[in-house]
Amino acid sequence: MKPLKLEMQAFSTYLERTVVDFERLNQAGLYLISGDTGAGKTTLFDAICFALYGEASGSNRSSDVFRSEYAPNDIPTIVELTFMVGGHDYFVHREMAYYSSGKPKPSNDYLMVEDKLTKGKKEVTHAIKELLGVDATQFKQIVMLAQGEFSRLLYASSNDRVKIFRNIFHTKNLQELEDKLKNKDRELEGAVSKKKTELDTLLASLSFNTQEAYNSESLTLIKEHLDKMLDELSKQGEQREKQAISYKEKQDHYFSLKQDNERIDQLEKLKKEQAELLEHQQDIISKSTTISHINKALEILPMEKECQSLSDNVEKLSIEEKMLKATKAQLNEDEKQYQTRLIMQDELKKQSEQLHDTLIQAKRAMNMLEALKESQDAILLHTKSIKQLEEDYQVLEEDIAQKEKRIARDNKSVAELPDFIVALHQNEEQVNQYNDRKNKIHELADLFDHYNNKVENYYEAHQLYLKTLTSYSELEAYLNKQYALRMQANYGVIAASLKEGEPCPVCGAIHHPHLAKRVDDVLSDEKLAALEKKVTSSKRDVDLKFDEANEKKNAILLTKQEIKRLKDELKIAEELDKDVFIRLLSDITQKKDEAGKSYQESYTHIEYLKKLSSSVAMSQKVLDSSKAKLLAMEKKILSLKSAIEVAKTSIATIKQQYPDIESYSKEHLITLEADYAQIQQDIKAITTMGEKLKRDQAIYETKQQTNSINLKAAKEKYDIKKQAFDQSLNERFDSYENYQISKNQQNLLEKMKQEVDDYHMHLKTIQKQLEDNEKLVKGKKKVDLSALEQELHEQELSNKDMDERYYALKNSYESANNIYKKMIKIEKDNARLLKDYQLYHNLMIATTGKNNANKISFERFVLASYFENIISFANIELSMLTSGRYEFKRRQEAKGNGGQGLDLEILDYESGTYRDVKSLSGGESFKASLALALGLSTMIQNYTGGIELNTLFIDEGFGTLDDESLSQAIDVLMKLRETDKVIGIISHVGELKNRIESGIIVRKGERGSQLTVTA
Repeated sequence: MKPLKLEMQAFSTYLERTVVDFERLNQAGLYLISGDTGAGKTTLFDAICFALYGEASGSNRSSDVFRSEYAPNDIPTIVELTFMVGGHDYFVHREMAYYSSGKPKPSNDYLMVEDKLTKGKKEVTHAIKELLGVDATQFKQIVMLAQGEFSRLLYASSNDRVKIFRNIFHTKNLQELEDKLKNKDRELEGAVSKKKTELDTLLASLSFNTQEAYNSESLTLIKEHLDKMLDELSKQGEQREKQAISYKEKQDHYFSLKQDNERIDQLEKLKKEQAELLEHQQDIISKSTTISHINKALEILPMEKECQSLSDNVEKLSIEEKMLKATKAQLNEDEKQYQTRLIMQDELKKQSEQLHDTLIQAKRAMNMLEALKESQDAILLHTKSIKQLEEDYQVLEEDIAQKEKRIARDNKSVAELPDFIVALHQNEEQVNQYNDRKNKIHELADLFDHYNNKVENYYEAHQLYLKTLTSYSELEAYLNKQYALRMQANYGVIAASLKEGEPCPVCGAIHHPHLAKRVDDVLSDEKLAALEKKVTSSKRDVDLKFDEANEKKNAILLTKQEIKRLKDELKIAEELDKDVFIRLLSDITQKKDEAGKSYQESYTHIEYLKKLSSSVAMSQKVLDSSKAKLLAMEKKILSLKSAIEVAKTSIATIKQQYPDIESYSKEHLITLEADYAQIQQDIKAITTMGEKLKRDQAIYETKQQTNSINLKAAKEKYDIKKQAFDQSLNERFDSYENYQISKNQQNLLEKMKQEVDDYHMHLKTIQKQLEDNEKLVKGKKKVDLSALEQELHEQELSNKDMDERYYALKNSYESANNIYKKMIKIEKDNARLLKDYQLYHNLMIATTGKNNANKISFERFVLASYFENIISFANIELSMLTSGRYEFKRRQEAKGNGGQGLDLEILDYESGTYRDVKSLSGGESFKASLALALGLSTMIQNYTGGIELNTLFIDEGFGTLDDESLSQAIDVLMKLRETDKVIGIISHVGELKNRIESGIIVRKGERGSQLTVTA
């Protein structure tokens, strides 16, 4: 990321819109920001950090203080930054606007690259974080080293460095993997435990269970009990079936007799209902006659309605004819008014032409008035520009004089370069000799340590060999004892079968005064074979341990010979120990440092002179550019003066052509335009009135003809339809009154028809039921069923008792069987879960570091590897800054401290000891922080393709350095210009101002700060 241009308005100490052109400073590679205390130097870094992340560059300041105290509410605070990443230019806009009351408006932040736009404060911050690969905190620690925070990366804890490096090296997925495996391990562990609890719960829910907890035999015991329950169910089912058949036969006989009794009762009821219906027969006949009359009325009802509709239409057309006569009278009156206004139209047209000419003349005069004012404004603007250019011309003239003086001074220094190169070669040879001796002393110390370790290892190996040998001897003695017992047992078996006078199969004797005793406590053939294998294996272990011990002994002899060789080469006669090595290293380090210091001084001065030579050439180019710029300013001033003369000539010409031009005004022009527009509108209104009158007359003629034709046709059609209706009425009714009575009863038609139909249907149904029942009960009589009902009731009670016992057993069986099936399924699921749990548990143990000696997680292990590379790059810079005295080392953590892995310490070659970074002095801390920041930046550039941080900002810190350290720091920073890295520094140190030509000078003002960029 490289800033290209920064623009600020109402931001902290900068009230006016201020532009910083970083492209010119980027070409220099190293630039200095200097100025009065409190003028706003650090504010430039605040603006960059605010543009990117919406917050300040230092952690002890918030973004609330960014509002300029000089700015009124109607001027918003704006910061705009153009920067380059990956060859693409990005533009970010941050804004804090306020209402007149002082209340903040919603943010108007956006990020733009090419044609893609991202809007919103949070959205822009997120996009910047994704683009740069670091958040604000990490950006400040890596790229922007602010006041009070320069050493935060140096002093960060192991956990803090993990957070910084995680985004840079994209290891968040490793952390997520650890978390996912932990969660999966807990999830599966809980699932396995849950399944075991479910099995215990289901087992306890079985009424016949006698086990306290589920085990491997539980399912077998449950299955056996279920089989017994199933046999009992089968027996009870057969008994229920027999009893049900007997009950069904009795029940069928009972319902047959009961049905006969009900049919006899139903027959009597139907006869009574038939008689009641016949009593209402006359009323039904009367309703049928009324229905017939209503139907006739409904047949001619549509004809009556049609006649009424035609009569209404005739009435409507008659009314329209009267309205058309009134319309004709109004049209005649409108015609008279139009003729009167037509005479006025000619006069209005004459007035319009006169006003049009006057309006054209006024517009020409107003254009000339505008030109006059533009020329006057141009004279004021050019006069102001000339004044500013003359001031800038004087400043540039002074700057050119200073640069010419500095170039002459630097050329004199460059002439000393050959003498320093000769001295450098002499110092280099001496340093190499000291380095060679120091390396050999280190080599001898390492060999001595290895020798002691090998002696200790040999002792341990020898002791292990003796222990293994003792174990083998004991096993071999036990095996021989078993062989003897086995032989004695065999003799005992033979002795048991011997008889006096018969020869022994072993020795041939026929007398057996001392028979061998039988031995029963003898190892079996299998155990004896196993013991033999164990002895053989133990013998191999003894041989192996002997070879290992002997190998370590030979290694001791070889190391001892190598130590003697190095001692002779280094001419060391005394016995070696730790104190001897410390003294030797201290002596050679002191000599090396003295020689190295001389070498470094010569090298530093040579590099300085080389860079100074390049800087002189660059400064000469800048000087030539400044002179060209000075010439261009002279031409610009002459051009502006010429433009002023042209403007004055234009003013004189206009006043000559229009002496009274200043009497014209916009108000007069507006009045003329309004009068002209009103006359045009009046003319148009008269024309529109005539057109409307013609349309209305045409519409009247059309309507009058159409209405006359329609009225005649409607009357004729009505007469025909009325005659047809009267004829149909006379054919069906005696009078119109009877027709009206029947018509008014039409709402009763459906009800009366339904009553007549229901009557006939009901009578027919009863007659059919009477015929059917008489056939079914013919020859039958009612029977008393109470005895049979009692017998059935007793049988029902018996069946119910049997069913209750049967279903209780069945429900118990089905419930237990369902539990049994669930337990089988849970057992299978549990086996699968247990297998998955073991797999994920092992993976979790591996990634969280619980299976390694240092208990360091996989992510920390990866980041530690990156950190080692960062330290390697940082040590290159630290060596140059400290003349080889200090070197960064990653601390090797104590066993079991899993929260570590990224801690840092310092190796001090002067004392030969390791030191905590917090023990460094202020100047040493600054150099270490600078080296670490540069190392991290180099590491990022070399190893991470997605993050481009080739800019470094440093805010103070150089005041803690002595002259030598300051010179070394400047040389390191100037060397970085060759790596396409840009470094900006805020400092009051005078030496920096003398060594760094390019920069920004910030000055205080009464209403905010102002700055000047020099490059």
